Amino acid sequence: MTIRHQGDERVHKLRRGLGFQALAAAAPTPIEFDCRAADCGICVIRVTEHPEHLSPPTTGERDFLTAMRAAPDERLACQCRVLGDVTVEVDDYGPG
Repeated sequence: MTIRHQGDERVHKLRRGLGFQALAAAAPTPIEFDCRAADCGICVIRVTEHPEHLSPPTTGERDFLTAMRAAPDERLACQCRVLGDVTVEVDDYGPG
């Protein structure tokens, strides 16, 4: 998986089926986690390549992103499982 943040791009390896939290526990990433329950939006990521390589959105994630008027390419990292190569961008601001 590739994570882009402020012009920096880093490639990470993560076992298929694990979430971004597992990566954050093993290596520093710019993705922040707070509630881990699709309630706060601090972990919003923009999926720029291969969105099909993430697990489908949960009902809670879909409801939260709809309420926040998030862009179609935005997801909550706390709710995603990585199923293959994917590229995401992390901004220093929330959804929208």
